[in-house]
Amino acid sequence: MGLFSSFAPASKFSRIGLLAAASALSAGGFFVCGGLAFAQSLAGPSVVGFWQSTFDDGNPSGWFYFTEINGVAEGRLVKMFKKAGETQTVETCVHCPGAMKGAPMLGLAIVTGMTRHGAKYEDGHVLDPRDGSVYNAQLEVSPDGQKLFLRGYIGTPILGQTQTWTRLPDDAIPAAALPPDPMASAAKKPAAPAKTPAKTL
Repeated sequence: MGLFSSFAPASKFSRIGLLAAASALSAGGFFVCGGLAFAQSLAGPSVVGFWQSTFDDGNPSGWFYFTEINGVAEGRLVKMFKKAGETQTVETCVHCPGAMKGAPMLGLAIVTGMTRHGAKYEDGHVLDPRDGSVYNAQLEVSPDGQKLFLRGYIGTPILGQTQTWTRLPDDAIPAAALPPDPMASAAKKPAAPAKTPAKTL
């Protein structure tokens, strides 16, 4: 996929610094999706809205839509781009763990459980759809609200890699055109009825 092309296996993680510092004021806010990409609380800019990730060559790799409810944010993949030389995108998460295995890529929550702590979002996870690896994660939005610093790591944030994503307009994709979360759709499916044992004479 290349959506997280700058993340490396744990054995190759570089010892680089933590997320870039932003203004650290107090108290997080309550945000929900829809037209609040530039909303700010006392803690600084919110992650809510559309963001673009890039391949190592700088070309777009994916668009993500972040929502935040009660101080917990998640980002879903809502658009994919082909890497140079590729003829098609990967439609399903072949290597995803558990119930996510084989789920449609579009709409899938890639960044989950990001709890707001002041100016940062921490204690979350990021999924690398190329191999199904799940990393601990933290993120921070730049003071001007235009950059997102997403850090994936194992064990300690010092042993990790940071990606920089860029803000997209609030109307990058109309709300009605956003792909649904395939896991939410799967959870709503009724369970298959139990088979009645065949009667014997």
